[in-house]
Amino acid sequence: MTPLVLAYIFNIIVLIPIGLMTMLGGEKGGQLACQSKFPESEGFRTILGSLWTAILIGSVLGLFFPITMSALLLIQVIYKTLWLLVYAVPRMLNQHSNEVPWGIASTFLIIIVSYPWIIPWAQLFFDVVRR
Repeated sequence: MTPLVLAYIFNIIVLIPIGLMTMLGGEKGGQLACQSKFPESEGFRTILGSLWTAILIGSVLGLFFPITMSALLLIQVIYKTLWLLVYAVPRMLNQHSNEVPWGIASTFLIIIVSYPWIIPWAQLFFDVVRR
C-alpha cells in the first residue's frame, strides 16, 4: 500500500463521521463535529458538510485512481493551511485559543505537514501540462 493510498484511507476514516454528521446531523451533528466552537448556521454547516462529503467521495475514487485524484489532496493542503493561518493562529496569538476546535485544527495540521510529501507533484503537474 502506497503513502498516497494511505492518505485517501485517512480522509475516508476521518470524513465518514465528520462530513456526514456535519451535513446530515442537523444542528446537533454540526455542533458535535465542530466541537461546539462555532455558532450554529444551517447554511455554513451544510456547505461545510457538502465540502467534506465531496472530499470523502473523491477520496473513495482516489483508492482506484490515486494519481488522478491527487489534486484533491493539494486542495486540502491549501484550504486547511489557509484556515489555520486566518482563523486558528490569530486566536492562539491573541489568547483566544479556547475558540479553536482543536480536533479539527490537529487533523488539519497533520494533513498540511504530511500530504505535501506524498502528493505526486511531477505526475500531477506534468500530466496536466501534457493534456
